[in-house]
Amino acid sequence: MKEPTLKKVAYGVAMAIAIILVHFIDARVYNMQPILALILAILITFVGITFINKSEKMDRKISRMNYNLLNVAVVLVLFFAYVTISQ
Repeated sequence: MKEPTLKKVAYGVAMAIAIILVHFIDARVYNMQPILALILAILITFVGITFINKSEKMDRKISRMNYNLLNVAVVLVLFFAYVTISQ
């Protein structure tokens, strides 16, 4: 694996935000068809990744331990948000 950077963690955050937003809209605002939810999630992820790629601050290298801890935090937030929205 290449050196971990903040950009790789930010990609995961962008995908997590897209999943949380689409699930919130689907569960609370408007019951979407699955294909529409998928397209919306892809669009939100694409916009997030575009902003991440434009930022020069995200190219900073981080330690493998911080990289793993940040990824665990992103997964936990995604899990708890998904469960909370579903209730």
